[in-house]
Amino acid sequence: MDRKLAAILSTDVAGFSRLTAIDEESTVRALNLCHSRIAELVREHGGRIFGSAGDGLVAEFPSAVQAVRCAVEIQRRVLSLSEDLPLDRRLEFRIGVNLGDVVVSGDDLLGDGVNIAARLQEMAAPSGICISGSVREHLDGKVPFTLTSLGDRALKNIPRPISAFRVDWRQETPEGRDAGSGPSLATRFGRDQPSIVIMPFDNLSGQSDGYFVDGVVEEITAALSRVRDFFVIARQSAFTYKGRFVDVRDVGRELGVTYVVEGTVRRGGDRLRISVQLVDAEMRTQLWSERYEGATHDIFEFQDRIAAQVAGAIHPAIRSAEIELSKRKPPSSLRAYDLVMRAYPHLWGHNKDAVRRAIPLLEDAIAIDSAYGRAHAFLAWCHAQNLGYIWTEEPERDLERALRATEAAARSIDDDPAALTAVGGALSHCGDQERASAYLERALALDPNNAWAWARFGWVASYKGEPDRAKGRFERAMTLSPADPLAFNMRMGFALALALAGSLSEAVSIAREVVNKHPEVTWPYRMMTAWSSMAGDQDTARWAAKKLLAAEPDFTIQRYLTRPVFRAVPKWADQMAEGLRKAGLPEH
Repeated sequence: MDRKLAAILSTDVAGFSRLTAIDEESTVRALNLCHSRIAELVREHGGRIFGSAGDGLVAEFPSAVQAVRCAVEIQRRVLSLSEDLPLDRRLEFRIGVNLGDVVVSGDDLLGDGVNIAARLQEMAAPSGICISGSVREHLDGKVPFTLTSLGDRALKNIPRPISAFRVDWRQETPEGRDAGSGPSLATRFGRDQPSIVIMPFDNLSGQSDGYFVDGVVEEITAALSRVRDFFVIARQSAFTYKGRFVDVRDVGRELGVTYVVEGTVRRGGDRLRISVQLVDAEMRTQLWSERYEGATHDIFEFQDRIAAQVAGAIHPAIRSAEIELSKRKPPSSLRAYDLVMRAYPHLWGHNKDAVRRAIPLLEDAIAIDSAYGRAHAFLAWCHAQNLGYIWTEEPERDLERALRATEAAARSIDDDPAALTAVGGALSHCGDQERASAYLERALALDPNNAWAWARFGWVASYKGEPDRAKGRFERAMTLSPADPLAFNMRMGFALALALAGSLSEAVSIAREVVNKHPEVTWPYRMMTAWSSMAGDQDTARWAAKKLLAAEPDFTIQRYLTRPVFRAVPKWADQMAEGLRKAGLPEH
């Protein structure tokens, strides 16, 4: 029996069955196009394809370095081929690469060396690349990508744990450094703890109650996040699965969690029924389930009990009291709670129309319950966004309204991480980074798994001129919410930290990626214009400036500099303004 050492690359398409169910012919045509491009890239990198099945391909390479370089080029080429398609219709490949001993059987290759590559591919996120430790050993100084350790993993039908790494192919290290030698984000930020995701619950009450069901999940997620022995995936990432039928094992692999909480909610009149189950993601076995019935005004007690029992089922040593729920003050009126939950989807819309829809809902909630601190906090956040993103024609008025709302909220949010984060974020937009830090530190003391708080804390560090701290905080936010719909905001924050540290080209690269993936979000063009100009790349600066003026025809440098966040870093503000001028943007 002939054997040899080979680098094996395995690919498949994430969610291929779903895509073919939507439009079989178009999906198959797109797959064939991608496969032809992949075959070209494999040949260019000295490899050959020796296996295919459905949407998957398997290739061998004589070099681990060439296999990884090819994997990165595949992801880049596939991304460019699907840029014009809606996000839910794009082909996203998962790739695994392993270096190992294989059995030669004619033109085919067999054995654990091939099987491990396939298991690593299953572990990879959509558009992701996972490699084994044996591949990682050959990459030092040879690839300009960040390599993040995922620890030792037990893979199906593989008798020994396999060391795995993620190739962060969008994050190049221009100096040629290999960033994979340090501990992974998962290890640094507690991913060795029991990890859990609370999935969107099924709404059995009708479409009009969807916001209420989402609110139940929001509160259970927040409660479990306050258990310091857990790593809890942020709500924003979990909600990317809303309305989709997904296998809990796939969820576990995509989000890197061990446990999944699923449930249903039915509301009829003033009666409420909530059914919840806790599932081991890998084994698909139910560990615990419970059903709660009662009046709608019992919802806050239900949420606390669900969180306590889920915690106890995962970690028997954790007592209900340790979740610290007894201090939480629910609103006096369920109607006020309803209104805040209706406002939730609009709070992070990243456009002024969404904020305009949220504000009256929050004002109505406050009219019903004037002591509802969370409503005041979110109202402050809305007015502060108008100020920070220059969506207002009356900046002084929005500043006054934001500060008034923060003062009203401050009296009753000491135990509410979401409200504390909203106030901290609002104060940051208003230019008071010291007070913002105090609120965000309090939020994170209560809820160390709060991705939004870590992200806002990252922006605060940047606005204080502390790029190294900012980068670490944004990294933690992205680790806690790997599939966050607002990950682009975290990425732009990370880019700002890079720019402040002098890595302007890297910052521009991230900004370009963001605007390509999120054309509806226009504010990154402001930063991209200035950073490109400051880096001496006037072609990119003028291109970004043109895009900015097309989206925001009333943009002026003078108006941009009214943002309160520039007060703490006047030198940086001057540099940004000069970059905008060189790109040809109007002064007044």
